[in-house]
Amino acid sequence: GIVNGMDVSEWDPTKDKFLAVNYDITTALEGKALNKEALQAEVGLPVDRKVPLVAFIGRLEEQKGPDVMIAAIPEILKEEDVQIVLLGTGKKKFERLLKSIEEKFPSKVRAVVRFNAPLAHQMMAGADVLAV
Repeated sequence: GIVNGMDVSEWDPTKDKFLAVNYDITTALEGKALNKEALQAEVGLPVDRKVPLVAFIGRLEEQKGPDVMIAAIPEILKEEDVQIVLLGTGKKKFERLLKSIEEKFPSKVRAVVRFNAPLAHQMMAGADVLAV
């Protein structure tokens, strides 16, 4: 990997082998929408282009702020019609907390607590917002 970066060839949406639909600058709007629908279907969320989809991909360790994110999710969902997909592994307490958030909001939140490179690519291509 590239420290604090990404391989722009591997993650190029015009040829990324993990995407449901490849796209370029001229087809980005429709390509992103189709990848969003594919992502929603893959993780079992209601498929709806109109609902904003937020994605988080990362390690579940204190320095990455999962505790802040876990506390914020219920508050966000009270105020906004949004879907959230989280992908990562790390401290078991954070993994358990994310799964409990998913259980509390089954039509809004998916917590995938395992390593899944293809899903990470699909999340980057299909999300409306990336939480970092």
